[in-house]
Amino acid sequence: MTGIAAPRVGTVLTVKARPIPFSFHSVVRTNRRYGLQSRIFSTNPWGIIRQSIEDTLSGTSRDQAVAFLAQAEDFFRSAAASTLVTAKPILIYYCFLNLAKAVVLQKKLRIEYIRAQHGLQEGIHPGGHEFTDSFLKAYRSDPSEANVFDDLQEALFGKKFPSAGKVFDLKRLLPQLVQGHRVWCEAAKADERFVEITRIDYLHHEPTKKIWLVINIFADDLTRFGITRKRLLQESGLSATFRQVSSSESISGRKLLKFEQLTPLSYTGRASDKIADLVKSVRPFIWTTVMTIPPYRKNYVYLCPATDSANLTEQLLSIYACFYYFGSITRYRPHRFEPILKGRYGGHIQEVISNIPQQFVYLIASEFAGREVAHAPIV
Repeated sequence: MTGIAAPRVGTVLTVKARPIPFSFHSVVRTNRRYGLQSRIFSTNPWGIIRQSIEDTLSGTSRDQAVAFLAQAEDFFRSAAASTLVTAKPILIYYCFLNLAKAVVLQKKLRIEYIRAQHGLQEGIHPGGHEFTDSFLKAYRSDPSEANVFDDLQEALFGKKFPSAGKVFDLKRLLPQLVQGHRVWCEAAKADERFVEITRIDYLHHEPTKKIWLVINIFADDLTRFGITRKRLLQESGLSATFRQVSSSESISGRKLLKFEQLTPLSYTGRASDKIADLVKSVRPFIWTTVMTIPPYRKNYVYLCPATDSANLTEQLLSIYACFYYFGSITRYRPHRFEPILKGRYGGHIQEVISNIPQQFVYLIASEFAGREVAHAPIV
């Protein structure tokens, strides 16, 4: 273990002798402090979203958000029922668009939408070809000109696009989609970029009132893909805030690697009061999938090559942007979509269209509720 630092002294944060599971929504702010909350199980995320709107908004904002939600659900169900693959993307995109407008209202970024633009425009780089050289330009929103994509980014992540906008290359967004990633790897003849996170622990040291995160990853998940620990930290974006520390832990004979947050946070009351800040600091580097069996969420880091780093964006935004493109081409140029489906990346696109929409709905339902929403177990 030469050159690997010893871990900081601390213990796993527990409640009633049980470790607190990591989630983007582990805690909720009450009148005085943060309280822990459990996940919600539901086979109907639409009902969870509607209740969140009803609990949060009133008047025109509520009425508009509820109407957007009703349209989103209808578009979603229409897409699921459609047997025409070239019709599905436009229906799914308009589902996402209406969900985006509803969550912007629910987060009170806007009071209402009178007029709104998509906030995205697709095109092809000069001399390029459809799909392989396609790009998306995102536009900044302002009080007088609502661009929904930028509004969505601000409502969920507190960020805005530059005044000149931002260009994303489609071919650099598609690898960021978790579902179907291995199909993309096969088509692109590329190495896998997602590495599963085995567990994320909240550790604290009561005498010094410090709390921090430790990310645990099975060592063999790196070795089987030839990924070094240095590369993992660098390409995942964690190198500035995490370091590898020594570990003797194994699970069923599989060695766990541990990556410890460099700078712990200080707390004065309860350690759990800082959980929300810890989650916020690491959230941009974590992708997640919704599962119908325990642990109900699976988390990953995405290893982004330096050539793609300018195109890296949050999971929900990359999904939304890709479906904007698929919706646009199937609406305006459906005759060009068929050859793409028959091409090398057709299997990946089919996988994305089939599996990602429900994931998106559950993930954004969690944003509405401020609480992890999981698909109820199938029995």
